[in-house]
Amino acid sequence: MALIGAFLAFLITVLFMFVLRPMSVAVGLVDIRKGHKRNGEPVPVIGGLAMCLGLGFVSGLIDHSEIWYPIVLAMALLVIVGTIDDRFDLPASVRFIAQTCAALLVVVGGNIMVVDLGQSFFFGLELGIFSTPFSLLFIVTIINAFNVVDGIDGLAGGLSFLSLVALATLGIGSEMFVFAVMVAAVVAAYLLFNLPLGFNRSVRSFMGDAGSTFLGVAIAVIGIIMCQSEPARFTPVIGLWLVAVPVFDLFSAAIRRVVESKSPFAPDHEHLHHVLIQNGLSPRSTLIFMLFWGILFTIVGLLGHAMQVPEGVMLIIWFGALVLYYQMMRRPKQVIQMVYSLKTVFHQQPT
Repeated sequence: MALIGAFLAFLITVLFMFVLRPMSVAVGLVDIRKGHKRNGEPVPVIGGLAMCLGLGFVSGLIDHSEIWYPIVLAMALLVIVGTIDDRFDLPASVRFIAQTCAALLVVVGGNIMVVDLGQSFFFGLELGIFSTPFSLLFIVTIINAFNVVDGIDGLAGGLSFLSLVALATLGIGSEMFVFAVMVAAVVAAYLLFNLPLGFNRSVRSFMGDAGSTFLGVAIAVIGIIMCQSEPARFTPVIGLWLVAVPVFDLFSAAIRRVVESKSPFAPDHEHLHHVLIQNGLSPRSTLIFMLFWGILFTIVGLLGHAMQVPEGVMLIIWFGALVLYYQMMRRPKQVIQMVYSLKTVFHQQPT
């Protein structure tokens, strides 16, 4: 059922990517600035809508657990608000209210929450009465993490796909396995229209806030269910490794703003992918660099899970990786120099 559902979700999402394209231009749901920069014309911002519709159609065709309903409702809410935001640029307060409502649908409506942090601090830690607020905060954080990392073609979609494949791998046989595979399938369909592959330039599209928030809540909820189920598929700290790059980017940007005496919530264009491009690295090389770290951190998490590394040790290493990421954001020229050095080594011809 998982493979059939994923195949259908992929095909339907591709279909909607084509169908929604002329409609988006007609109603002004386009990114003119990015379109002018990349290919001289407005680029449709339809990825979020297409992915949601693809997932929604297939969800109605296959048997699934009732736990899907609050999740799909939360995702639909964020896609609706995100699409309006992509068209009319809503205030940050409205977006935050929508994200909180989506999290409430999942936590309160679906009773999906983090109740146990495992041995992350070298001792068992149950949240008790703090489970609900912690879960709401966690979900909203992951939503925003994937939202802010959506800055160049292929990045948010590529990192989301990595997270979903890892979650599906760890969740084989669980009730969330089919859901994770189907969401991964709609992301794969979207990436055909967003990755800088050359052949897809004429149909290039973006996911917008509708897509990034849609994927953020999906990944957060799948992770919560898998690590809090009985038996748990993995520990909470392993889950952090599967979303490391978006979370590191969000935290590093907030820390940098505080150091610069700014509000940690103030939006800007100084995330790692931004500063690398501003300092001369090409968008394609920046994408490869960011996805490399996403793959590396995911592998670290999967290996830590397979080797049963103590949760406290994995958390310490995770914070060490966060420090490394922050240093890369603060020293982009040195990072670019390292990238060029590696490219030179790999491109050297044998004498």
